[in-house]
Amino acid sequence: MKTREIIKIIEKKFPRENAEDWDNIGLLIGDYDKEVQKIQFSIDATLEVIDNAIKEKVDMIITHHPIIFKAIKEINEQTVLGKKIRALIKNDINVYSIHTNLDSTIDGLNDYVLKKLEIEESKILDLDKEKNCGIGRVFKLKTPISLSKYSDFIKEKLDISNLRVITNDLDTDIKKVVLINGSAMSYWRKAKKENIDLFITGDVSYHDALDAKEAGLSVIDFGHYESENFFSDILVKELKATGLNFIVFNSEPVFKFL
Repeated sequence: MKTREIIKIIEKKFPRENAEDWDNIGLLIGDYDKEVQKIQFSIDATLEVIDNAIKEKVDMIITHHPIIFKAIKEINEQTVLGKKIRALIKNDINVYSIHTNLDSTIDGLNDYVLKKLEIEESKILDLDKEKNCGIGRVFKLKTPISLSKYSDFIKEKLDISNLRVITNDLDTDIKKVVLINGSAMSYWRKAKKENIDLFITGDVSYHDALDAKEAGLSVIDFGHYESENFFSDILVKELKATGLNFIVFNSEPVFKFL
């Protein structure tokens, strides 16, 4: 199957126009006409990920995070990104990235996380009415639960070993929640206007955490990698009927808890 045909299937479900303006998605390295038989799904295109793709004779890597994000001034062996791009081109491996369009589209990554947390109904926090998509999901729990117990529930359902919790009271009851996978602490003030008890996202900085805490909002940082590493589950389902071969390979999380 040609690369362009695979992309057409993906983008029919998760349109390019649903991505944020600042994002960089699509076929970032490669050839639309390349024949593909084997795809590797990886959240990031690390050197380890690329080495595995070469070893496994992969034709295409689909990542969540774009391998190219900012302007490139040089491509050489003296930079990490240069090494990656040269290795991919030498071995004729395409790299396609699907990022915020996967996050924001209905039945995308935000909604997939909610299903894993057994949430059946939600609304979009930052809604684009024209496209019927957007960042963040607002939902209510069927019965109130303490922040401490809900944290344990999240760890169990998402298979996360550790959470960072910002709160004035671990025993406070949680009923209304906003969740955004990845890094979205910039939305906490917008989320708080929904009169929520808890905001869940990743990559929470010290000063944002302090501001939210002093404003009386509890926050759970469930990690950037940890909230997105299962993005491949969604795409494998969409591409299952193609008969292509799929593998999933991710480098270990950047952060270690000792």
